[in-house]
Amino acid sequence: MESLFDAWGKKNPEWEKKYAELLMEPFTDYGRGTSQYTVSRGKIFGAGYEMFIIGFFIGLYFDKTRKLPDDKSKRKDFGHPIMFWGSQEGKLKLGRTSYKKIQEYMFAALVAKTDIDFISLEKGEISVNDAANSLKHKMEEYANYGFHYLEDMLEDDPNSLFKESAFLKIFTSFISEDNKKEDDIENFEEDIESFGDEELEDNAIDEETLRAEAEKPWNEDEIERLSLFFKHGMEPSKLAERLGKSLYSVQYQLSKLGLIRMPLNVTVNNTENGGTVINKSGKVIYTDDAPLKVFNDKIYRFNKKSVCMTVKDVKRVDGQWVKGDKMLVAYSDSELYPKLSSSNFIDDIEDFVEGNKREENKVKVKGVWYDYYGDVLGSKSI
Repeated sequence: MESLFDAWGKKNPEWEKKYAELLMEPFTDYGRGTSQYTVSRGKIFGAGYEMFIIGFFIGLYFDKTRKLPDDKSKRKDFGHPIMFWGSQEGKLKLGRTSYKKIQEYMFAALVAKTDIDFISLEKGEISVNDAANSLKHKMEEYANYGFHYLEDMLEDDPNSLFKESAFLKIFTSFISEDNKKEDDIENFEEDIESFGDEELEDNAIDEETLRAEAEKPWNEDEIERLSLFFKHGMEPSKLAERLGKSLYSVQYQLSKLGLIRMPLNVTVNNTENGGTVINKSGKVIYTDDAPLKVFNDKIYRFNKKSVCMTVKDVKRVDGQWVKGDKMLVAYSDSELYPKLSSSNFIDDIEDFVEGNKREENKVKVKGVWYDYYGDVLGSKSI
């Protein structure tokens, strides 16, 4: 089945004809001619769709749309599908470079902002083409609002967009507004601090509570929607917003599906008495009489005894951090065991990688990889 991204890329967005003279002709290589706003000035953009992209991002920033007129005679298109915007396969035209990344950013934003039933899409109850058309329509309406915004600027000052860096200043003004909001937040946070440590302590975020909440089971419909949205390119933060879940919860479920690795967000400390795991709130959440190390966002327990060295994982079960399953065992007659330092051997452990099954696990010690039984793999790299 054709992907939604590819189907969307074949679309040719429409825009209002009235903006041809007002925006396209003065500022792009789309057509020729003059208007009340320009007399033979240099073009800022190349193809007309570059102005469309500017309009789209203005509309997206404000999260405002403006419907196109129902009268088809008042609309135009570029005769150039989205997938061909910008130079293709390194063939430079008019100094343009590839717009692949821009296309991906626009697509991701549209998926997040367009109401598409991905479950129905997956089941074939709605077609990929219909879903792609929904994205195109949202795209057109965002761009149309952006054109309307630029039109208002020209009405207020006919020369406003001809000034040097005019379009850059539009977007930097958005950033300035965001910074102002951040300053307001910082001032608010400073005011909050004046209430005293005791009140803040009562309202402090308990990370273990967040984790426990995140680990609550989801129903089948929620899991299916999560998988489909992620498959179609939606970021975890946007997934959390769309599904009404915490980011922790979304990350946890995605990790259970094997789609991402759950961020660990902990630190490990070792002493001569063993290891401890501390969360971001500074709370000790697990202690062990053996030293611990983190590899690939997972905690492992390395225990050296008189007869062998064993590796187990440390994981959460029913909301509690516990000692997990045996991951590797190297007996005293193995090639690995004699290579371990008699004191502070944990420093010798450089990496640990889990295979598809337990017997494929491997550990790296002093530059050499050893298998599940502690025998040399015969390579100093994976």
